Amino acid sequence: MVQKRGQTPRQPPIEPNNDPTNSSPLPSLTRPISPPPTAKKRKTTPPKSALAAVEAGEKNVEDHLTFYSARLLLAIHPEVHLGTPRISHSQWVDLYQHNAGSSKGCHFVVHQHDHPVAGTHYDLRLQCNATSSISFAIMYGLPGDANSRRLNRNATETRVHCLWNHLIETASHNTGSMLLWDTGEYEVIPYSDHQGPKTLTDDDEEAPFNIGRAKETEQQKLRRAFQQRKIKLRLHGVRLPAGYTISLRLTQENFRAEQPKAPSRRRRRGTSKRQRHTSDSNSNSDSGMDKELPPPRLKRGLSSLSRLASPPVSPHNNLPGDTAESDDPTALASDGEEETTIRANNAYTGATNDIGSIHQRRWFLSLDRTGSGFVKKTTTSKSGFVETRWLAKDEKLVRSDGHHHEWTTGFEKFIVGGRETERSVLTGRLACDVLVDEGVAGFVPRGSWRPVTE
Repeated sequence: MVQKRGQTPRQPPIEPNNDPTNSSPLPSLTRPISPPPTAKKRKTTPPKSALAAVEAGEKNVEDHLTFYSARLLLAIHPEVHLGTPRISHSQWVDLYQHNAGSSKGCHFVVHQHDHPVAGTHYDLRLQCNATSSISFAIMYGLPGDANSRRLNRNATETRVHCLWNHLIETASHNTGSMLLWDTGEYEVIPYSDHQGPKTLTDDDEEAPFNIGRAKETEQQKLRRAFQQRKIKLRLHGVRLPAGYTISLRLTQENFRAEQPKAPSRRRRRGTSKRQRHTSDSNSNSDSGMDKELPPPRLKRGLSSLSRLASPPVSPHNNLPGDTAESDDPTALASDGEEETTIRANNAYTGATNDIGSIHQRRWFLSLDRTGSGFVKKTTTSKSGFVETRWLAKDEKLVRSDGHHHEWTTGFEKFIVGGRETERSVLTGRLACDVLVDEGVAGFVPRGSWRPVTE
């Protein structure tokens, strides 16, 4: 419409969206951005179950075997999954009682630990005295293929644990799920010995896990081999095949005789040393508006070293892998006395590090193919291509009573599939089942974990 000269401009009709007297907020002010929404209330972490509280050192019990035995007995699933080896509850109790508190005990356990930060890994724990065990965190589990191209594993030395940690099968939001992947007794073999499994004896019928010890105990053999930084172990477990043998070695470049220093800490949260230097140099500046640099990115390392359990670590600790010297001389003053003792001795409360375990030393673990009963066979094709394969061999062992016992050394290859497929050797549960039974809802596991298949 054309406006005539001298006529007052016609105003558009007032609508709710452009009425200045309308008290309702504009649409742009209610958007998720511009401005950002108000901070939501922080979710509180649900209380831990009784199992997780004991494992984290927040609750004490007098008899750990009775406590865990009663709880896990209620969690046992029926044996409906074919091909999954299982140990009965009574055998599991007898195995632990046979070794706990004994200077001749040689108990071992392999835990599957699905940590929210470190991801899925496997903890190998070996009894080193009557009450304690040394521990190695193995990222992809034990090797199970004699012809694999990836036969070696990194085995990171962690804290010395109490022996009752061998009984743990629990879950929490802070530590994720943990289940018993395998358990049994270990045997230390001289590093130059390439013999197969020992001849069975009558003692094996009375105590299925007794391996016929010599005058020198397995703990003494383990201590000597550990100090020599070359260990060969034969694991007599439930899931692992008969005669399964591995070797652990610590190279010279990874050798360290002293405990690592405390993790680096910043004096003020989010303020690095460079920022403090900039702030000091500009303290006399008139503006005082210098922009702070972003905080340095923390390193993320492997392993169960960042666990908040047995006992829980301080929330001020950095992630594993960042072991630089602290730039704050008073950083340790904020630590509890108990945590400082744990770091200095590399042993959790109640455990004894009398074997000389050093935190975060990286060992190399490998399947001992000759010790496990494999023989090397080399073939040459017509084109001249040479192929080497490791094959199992058959043997007949004679018992002391004269009866023959068929024993096939070597074994069919197995693959450690991780939290999606691996079940507890005691309860038959998956990792997700442990989370449900412990009342852990909304747990988000770390991804990008792949089993070794080649």
